[in-house]
Amino acid sequence: MSRISRRSFLGAGGALAVTTLLAACGGGSGGSSGGSGLRWWDHYSALQNFHKDWAERQSQAMGVGVEYTYNDVTRAIEALQLANQSKQLPDVYTNILNIPLAALVREGWVHELALSDEVKSRLPQDALTEGITNIDGKVYGLPLFAFRQYAAATWFNRDIVAAAGIDPANPPTSYDAYRDACRRIAARGEAPMMLALGGKARMGEQINDMACAAGFPGFEGLVFATGEFAFHHDAYVTAIEFWKELNDTGLIIPGAINFTVANARTRWAAGTAGFFPDGPWCAGGVKAVNPDFVPTMEVGPILTPEPGAQPVVYRGAPAAQIFVAGNTKDAQRATALVSSFTTPEYQAGLAAGMDQPPMDIDVVETADVTEPYRRVIGFFKEQVKRMPEPVVRNPQVAAAQAMQAPISPDLGDIVQGYLGGNIPDLRAALRQLSDAYTADRDTALQKAAAEGAQVSADDWAFPDWQPGTDYVYA
Repeated sequence: MSRISRRSFLGAGGALAVTTLLAACGGGSGGSSGGSGLRWWDHYSALQNFHKDWAERQSQAMGVGVEYTYNDVTRAIEALQLANQSKQLPDVYTNILNIPLAALVREGWVHELALSDEVKSRLPQDALTEGITNIDGKVYGLPLFAFRQYAAATWFNRDIVAAAGIDPANPPTSYDAYRDACRRIAARGEAPMMLALGGKARMGEQINDMACAAGFPGFEGLVFATGEFAFHHDAYVTAIEFWKELNDTGLIIPGAINFTVANARTRWAAGTAGFFPDGPWCAGGVKAVNPDFVPTMEVGPILTPEPGAQPVVYRGAPAAQIFVAGNTKDAQRATALVSSFTTPEYQAGLAAGMDQPPMDIDVVETADVTEPYRRVIGFFKEQVKRMPEPVVRNPQVAAAQAMQAPISPDLGDIVQGYLGGNIPDLRAALRQLSDAYTADRDTALQKAAAEGAQVSADDWAFPDWQPGTDYVYA
């Protein structure tokens, strides 16, 4: 699965502000289910069978048909755009849009979730956050997954790795060890590394994580302590240069520039390469396309430049990952369907699907999952820390976020361009990206302030932040 950024979503439609695009797409009037039951769409490939079965079970429980549809991640955004334009949004859908919640609420994409006290009691502490799942105290989005996760775990083919003389129980954890392992695999005439270089959103996501593990004091280019954008930091350059070296020396499989995430994972699951950096969903995704390969899978943690270093990656509060459509004709039953996702039965099934870890991440310890999946979740519990977020400390930040425009080229474009030889000066390109993000935020702040929002660039600075810890708001 892939969490495609708001900027990727907007980029297909040109340089429009979030508000402009949402308004153009409509939303608010019209019907969703049309009185013929509920429609539920999502983009979680590893959960297709489980969700189809869950829809049938909830149909019986609620006495109304629940039609479940899986949309491949590469087409899910366009499907939602078209559905909203024709006022036919599904009653329940997953948040692949990743647009600020305030903008979605204002433009009628989402309906308030009237969750019962019983449902709320099943959620982990701090699962619902103002500005992220709530607006003005009302819940609009339900988080499904734990925030402790990253997209660049070191998945590998244990047979290929073992044949190259590397102990699968002790996979490489540093750049040097990984480089050496790849060379050993290449010496046997096999491809060392698969990479979804054609999926630029995933490339950006993975480099953001690798930069954290390389010591970047923030996330997605933002330095937590100062609130400055610094994609040109040494940690980003180090991570991208590492991939560049692997590519230039032929250690990344030829043709990777043409592989989407699904293409790359399917090819890797056919036994074509030793290593494949991916998120936790790799386990469930491979099981869906080639279950016979699952026993061959193993995993190590995200790589660090220096041997023996403890990687740290940052993530924010659990995001709103499931919505009820703003134009649903049956908000009560749609909310009941969403509420069912908080039950222990659903959480256990979610864990067994081996996608992103469930909100109750401890469920994985006793769930029906493979040992590598259990292991990667263990890495996350140790290595992923909660980061400070401007919108949590000051919910009025959402007004500025809703005004931000797409940045192009973005990080994934730069990674593709540099590895492909089209960008000669990496640090200069990253510095331009930092400047573009800064200018975009400044413009958004001016617009938000003009509309009365009490927000400034200072809201992005957290001078009390301490590296390697879960941030606690004062």
